[in-house]
Amino acid sequence: MRKTWIFVFLSCVIAIPAVAAEKWDITWTDYGQNPIDLSVVGDRAYMPYALYNENWPAESRYRIWYDYASIQGIAYAESADGVVWTRQVKVNGLNTEGESFAGRPVVLYEPSWSKPFRIYYYGNPGGIWQIRAAESSDGINFENDQKVLSTENSSLGTYPDGHAILYMPGQNEPFRMFYRGSSAIMVATSIDGFDFLEFYDVVLFPPAMQPTCAISIGQNDYRMWGFISNTANQYLVSSDGFNWEVWEDPVKNVGGLGSSGAWNDNRNYYASAVYLGNGRFKMFRSGRNEASGLYRIGVADGYDAHLAQIDIGNWDVFSPLDNYQNEGWEAYGTNAQGVLTQNADGTVSITDDRADANFYMVHDTAWVVPFTVEASFRIDEEGGNDANGPHCTIACMINDDMHPGSESWQPSFALTRFGGWNLNGTDPIFEHDLSGFNTFTVVCRFDEEARYLLFEDPNNSAANNVQSAYDVYLNRDFSKPAVTFHGTGWAGWPEVDEDGRLDIGWPNPSTGTMTVDWVRWGSGVILDPNDPGTPVQDWSVY
Repeated sequence: MRKTWIFVFLSCVIAIPAVAAEKWDITWTDYGQNPIDLSVVGDRAYMPYALYNENWPAESRYRIWYDYASIQGIAYAESADGVVWTRQVKVNGLNTEGESFAGRPVVLYEPSWSKPFRIYYYGNPGGIWQIRAAESSDGINFENDQKVLSTENSSLGTYPDGHAILYMPGQNEPFRMFYRGSSAIMVATSIDGFDFLEFYDVVLFPPAMQPTCAISIGQNDYRMWGFISNTANQYLVSSDGFNWEVWEDPVKNVGGLGSSGAWNDNRNYYASAVYLGNGRFKMFRSGRNEASGLYRIGVADGYDAHLAQIDIGNWDVFSPLDNYQNEGWEAYGTNAQGVLTQNADGTVSITDDRADANFYMVHDTAWVVPFTVEASFRIDEEGGNDANGPHCTIACMINDDMHPGSESWQPSFALTRFGGWNLNGTDPIFEHDLSGFNTFTVVCRFDEEARYLLFEDPNNSAANNVQSAYDVYLNRDFSKPAVTFHGTGWAGWPEVDEDGRLDIGWPNPSTGTMTVDWVRWGSGVILDPNDPGTPVQDWSVY
């Protein structure tokens, strides 16, 4: 049964820790030769929506859709650099009825779909405002055009100018649309991307904002842009796609009107941004010049210093453990009498002799979920009085106040088996000899359906217990995980920050010694068949 939710977007006016600001802050630099030339198709070139994909051909890694008249036609173009555009053509297969038949595009690309391009746009056939959708194999020639929302069956506002859509695979209703209602920002969800139903109301600051673009960098990193009064762009952030904060209002450097005579001195609005990787963004936005009346598109480059240290899909850190202290590791324990021993052969032994204690070797991290941790280690001895079975753990934790529920992943390892936390009970295990060195690849992710249930009810303990899911691969056999399970619902140590921390060692009440040869980690699902390469030299950034 559908529920109506009142959900508050908070303006960022309270004190935020410095680390949080680094995570979300983007520094924008405007292109000095704005506007870019997209004038081939029509008199106007504005209301853009852009995509970037490094797997597309080099000459068309940037693709853009935009109005070439005022909701009277959508055009498409391609670019190698986001500045010089070619193949400027009209889009086909969309609605042609009504005075304002097609405009304000939003486009999703998912290569697993039979027709990987999905466009959402505004039109008013029969004088009734609608959000419509169609699909395409090439992003130009669309088919299956149909209404998905209208003023007849939803709170869609009259003459709306913006909507933003997230695709979140893994949820029962993975399509989430944000749009301007008659009195508030609304959200609708869909199973297939065509049949949308309004889900909850959003009380948004500022209430007059039109959302125009939402992107996902990872399962704990979502960004949104919108505008007010055709003159100011806003920037919002979220760690789960449900809970949002207004981070900049307006966006610094590119959020307001240009100086007198500039291409955007009369209007500056409708932003669309793409993430290029390694902390780099590009933004495309509309503008209007007062003297000429021309509507054009400008481009800006963005840089996020926090994301710059994260190369999603590749290893960010390799620690050979030749000198664990120089490589940034520290001892951490509660009620502990443990010892970290740097061995002459370039390994580190982690010893905990006290059963009523926790003792770990720990390292600060910077993760975007999903992320991967890989380590080579052996278990020398084990003991204690743990009813779950004596075990050590590779414990991965994040403590993000913007993200509800547990953010801790804790597979456990013993001399003869490994798996879930309870090695003597019902948790899944894989029997294996761990007295010699083995390589374990641990992929940590969020269970999206559990996150959805936690949004509905933050006190849902069952969803909290399974939200942090992981896959453990043994000795780089990536044909299937040896174990797939989830955390315990534990919130993690309070000292852990929102970037994350890696703890390797012995939890209370287990004891023992484990010897670790090397460790590496990175954001994304990294199933690398190769041994580690050159060590990271500069550890100061972590």
